[in-house]
Amino acid sequence: MDRPLTSKFDFGRLISILILLLGLGISSNTFAARTESITVPQNKSRLIEIPGQAKKISVGNPEVADILILRSNKIYVLGKTLGTTNVIIWDSKGRLISVLDVEVTHDLNALKTKLYEFMPSEKVSVFTSQNKLVLSGEVTSAAKVDTAVEIASTFSGDNAGIINLMTVGGSHQIMLEVTVAEVQRSLVREFDSNFVFARNNSNWTWGGVNGGATLPVGGDTSVDAITGLLNIEDSGLFASFMTGNTLFATALNIAKTNGLAKVLAEPTLTALSGEQAEFLSGGEFPVPVPDDDGITIEYKEFGVGLKFLPTVMSADSINLALNIEVSEISTQNALTLTPSGTGTQFFVPALTKRSAKTTVELGNGQTIGIAGLLSENITDVVEKLPGLGDLPVIGQLFRSQSFRKGETELVILVTPRLAKPVRQQDVTLPTDSFVEPNDWEYYLLGRMSELKHKDVSADNLSQDSATSTYNISPDAGSEGQFGHSL
Repeated sequence: MDRPLTSKFDFGRLISILILLLGLGISSNTFAARTESITVPQNKSRLIEIPGQAKKISVGNPEVADILILRSNKIYVLGKTLGTTNVIIWDSKGRLISVLDVEVTHDLNALKTKLYEFMPSEKVSVFTSQNKLVLSGEVTSAAKVDTAVEIASTFSGDNAGIINLMTVGGSHQIMLEVTVAEVQRSLVREFDSNFVFARNNSNWTWGGVNGGATLPVGGDTSVDAITGLLNIEDSGLFASFMTGNTLFATALNIAKTNGLAKVLAEPTLTALSGEQAEFLSGGEFPVPVPDDDGITIEYKEFGVGLKFLPTVMSADSINLALNIEVSEISTQNALTLTPSGTGTQFFVPALTKRSAKTTVELGNGQTIGIAGLLSENITDVVEKLPGLGDLPVIGQLFRSQSFRKGETELVILVTPRLAKPVRQQDVTLPTDSFVEPNDWEYYLLGRMSELKHKDVSADNLSQDSATSTYNISPDAGSEGQFGHSL
C-alpha cells in the first residue's frame, strides 16, 4: 500500500524550517568584529563609519589619537602626534563590533603639493615610516635633492627625520682631463776676470790677486813660490807672463747661454661622483733625516700631481674641487748636510713648485683655465776691485759680472666629462696593432717590430690623395671621444 505524498512533503518542510530557525538563533547570538587599518595626518581629522551601534569605545594611546562620537555609527578621529594606536568599539550588548588600527602620519598630501609647486618637473615619491619621512625617486641634479630635503624638513622638524632615497639621474662617473703646459726661456751672460801679478825685487815681493792664490811660505820669496788658483769653468780666455822675478797670469770666463725648455703633461683620471681621486706623474727623491739610530731616508714626491673631488650636480653641470701641483728638482737653494760624528756629506736638492687649489663648476666637456702664470726675473751682479774696476776698458780685468734673465709661461686647463663604460668588443688597445717579425723576416729581410692598422677601412681612415695623409675618425679610440689609440 502506497504512502500518501502529502506526509512526505510536510516532513521535509519541517526539517527546513528547523534548520532556518537554528541559523537565525546562532546569528543573533554571534557577531563578528571588523578590523580596519586607517591613517590620519597629524593635526587633521577623519570621519569613520562603523558597522553597528557603538555603546563603548576604548583608545589605546590617547596622546597619539583622540576620538569624538558624532552618532552611534560614526566617530571622529583626530591625529595628535606621530605614532600608532588602536580603537576598540562595543555595542549596547557588550559585543565587539569593530577594531580600528590607527596610524598618525605626516601630512603627505600637503608635502606632495609643496614639492610640485617648487619642482614641477621632478618625480619625487613621499612615504612615511613611523615618525620619519621617506623621499625616493630620480631627480635631475644634486641641487634638486637638497631642495626636496629642505622642503621635507619643514614637515618633519629637521633633516634627521628624513630618509633620503633619491638618486640623481645620468652618469655618475667623471673623467677629468688636465693639461699642464709650461715653457721656460733663460738667458745667461757671464764675464769673470781672475788674475795674479807678482814682482820680486830685492827683499820685497809684491803684487795683486783676484780669484785666489797661495802666498809665499817661510823664507821663500821667489816668484815660483806663488801659485795662482785660476780656472775657467766653461769657456773663456787665458794668458800668462813669467820671468825670473815677475809673474802675471790672467783667466777670463766669458760665457753666453740661451736655454729653452718645454713641459707638457696631460693626466687623465676617472672617479665616481663624491669620491676623491689622486694622480701623480713624476717620481721621488731621497732625503736624509737624522734620528736616534743615525740617518734614515725619506722620499719626497715631485712631478705633476692631481687631486680632485667631483660632484655631479645635474646632467649638464659638474662641481670640481681641484688641487694641482707641478714640481721639479732644482739645484738652486739646495742644501749640503754633514752630520756630526761622520765625514759623509748629504746633498739635498730643492723643489720649484707651482700649485693651484680651487673649486669650479663646469658643464660636460667644457674647459676652463684655472691657472695661468707669466713670470720674468732678471739678476745682474757685479764684483770688482774698488777704483781699478771703474776704469774704462782696462777696468774689465778687475771685475766680474753676471747677468741672468728667466721667463716662464705656465697654463693649466681642466676638462670634466661624464664617462660611461663601453662594450669590450668596442675597445681598441695600442698593443693591438703591434706586429712582431718572424725569424725569416728578422734575419734575412731585416724587418723590425712595427705598428700596423689592421682595419684600414673607409669607416675609420680616409686618405687624401693630394696630401697623402690619413684622417682618423673621431669615433675611433679605446673609449670613443674620451680615449685615444696609437
